[in-house]
Amino acid sequence: MTGSGIAVPEEFIHPDITHEGTRRALVEGVLPDGQGGMGFTRLSASRMVTAVDLVDEGDDPGALDPHTAGTVVVGHLLIEGEEAQAVVVDGETGRVFSLRMSAPQYAELYPLAPSLDALARFLTAVGELATLSGRFAHLQGRFGAPVVEEASALLSSVFTDESWGVDGWGDVEWAGEVPSLWRIAALIRPLALIAAPGRGLHLDLPPDFVEEEFGAEEVVRIAPADLPESLEHEPTRRFLSEVGLPKDGLMFWLDEPENILKRVASVCAERQADPALRHLDIVGKLPDDSDHLLVIGGLVHDFDVIVDGRTGLVHYALFDDDTVTPVNADVSTLAFTVWMHSRQQKLEEEYDLAGDMGEFYHQVADTMVAVLAAVDPVACVPATGPDDYRYWPEVFHDEAGGVL
Repeated sequence: MTGSGIAVPEEFIHPDITHEGTRRALVEGVLPDGQGGMGFTRLSASRMVTAVDLVDEGDDPGALDPHTAGTVVVGHLLIEGEEAQAVVVDGETGRVFSLRMSAPQYAELYPLAPSLDALARFLTAVGELATLSGRFAHLQGRFGAPVVEEASALLSSVFTDESWGVDGWGDVEWAGEVPSLWRIAALIRPLALIAAPGRGLHLDLPPDFVEEEFGAEEVVRIAPADLPESLEHEPTRRFLSEVGLPKDGLMFWLDEPENILKRVASVCAERQADPALRHLDIVGKLPDDSDHLLVIGGLVHDFDVIVDGRTGLVHYALFDDDTVTPVNADVSTLAFTVWMHSRQQKLEEEYDLAGDMGEFYHQVADTMVAVLAAVDPVACVPATGPDDYRYWPEVFHDEAGGVL
C-alpha cells in the first residue's frame, strides 16, 4: 500500500540498496517526515549517501567498520529540531539503525527497526499517541495513572510485537526487548495523560498527587488562613491548600514555611541585610507592580520561583536580577514538571534510557520537553533570541549537568 510520506523515484534509490522490501518502501513513500523525532530530508532531496560520506574532512574513512561503511543514510534523529544521529539502512538486509559518529574509529550503530515498514509503523504509533487517534482514540477524555500505564503498554506492544529476528544485525546488540529510543517513547510520552485539564488551572491534579510521588512528609500544603491577601488568584490558593508542592522536588524546592509567598521586595530587603548577600540588591530596580509578585521557592542554578498573585503565572528570576521570566503556566503545571522529572529519574535508574555513554540523552530530553509542552502552554514556548532563556527545555538538555 502506498504511503503518505516521502516517495523516492526508483532511479534515485542508492545502488547499494538491493533489498527489495526496502526499495519498495522507498518508492511507496512509507516514511513520514518530521514525526516521532525523526526527519528524512535526504529522501525528499534525493540525496542518499553512504556512511562513508558522513566522515569529516581530515578523518580517515577507512577507519569505519565495513558493515557501518556500507549502510545508506536515509534521515536523521532530531534534537531540538536539528539533525543529530543519522538514520541508516543496511542495503542488503533492510535493517534500520541510527549512527553516532564522533570519529570513524568510534562510530557506533544502534538498532532502530527491522525494516523501513516497521519504522513507519513505529513512527505512526508515536504520532497517534500524541494526538490520541488511531489505536489510542479510546483514551480520549481519560486521565490518571491507570491510563498512563495502559497507553505505555499499548505503545510498547507496537514495538515488541514486531518481528525483530536475530539475523542481519551484525555485531550490534541492545539490552531489553526493544532499543532505547522506543523504550523512551513508551515510558515517557504517556506521562502527559496523568491529569485532566483543570478549572482555573491548566491541570486538575488530585489531592494526593504530590505525596504519592514524594511521600506524605515531603508535601507542603498551606492553610487558607495562612495564605497572604496578595495571593488573589483563587485557583492557586485552592491548589496550595488542597494539593500542595514538594519540599524538595530535585530541581525545585520550597522556601521555609515562614518565608513562603513573601513579596519579592521583602525577600530582596532581607538579602540586602545579610552581609553575604548584600551584593544581590535589586530593591530599587523592581517593577512598580512587584507587590503582586510572591516568592514561593527556588530552582537550581540560583533562580527564585515567583508566583504572580493576580494571575497565578509562575516566573523565575535570578537572585540578583530584576527581570522575571515565565517558567510555568501555573502551580499545577509546575507540580507536573517536578513530578515528571522525578518519574524520569526513577525510570532512568531502572531502564538506563539515555544509555551508558549518553547516546540517547538528548532524545530523553526532547521527549520530556514534548510531554511538558503538551500540558503547559508557557514552559516550552520557543525562544525568540539567544538571550531568551527557557528554563525547563534548557536544563533538561543540560547533559553536562546531569539533570536527566
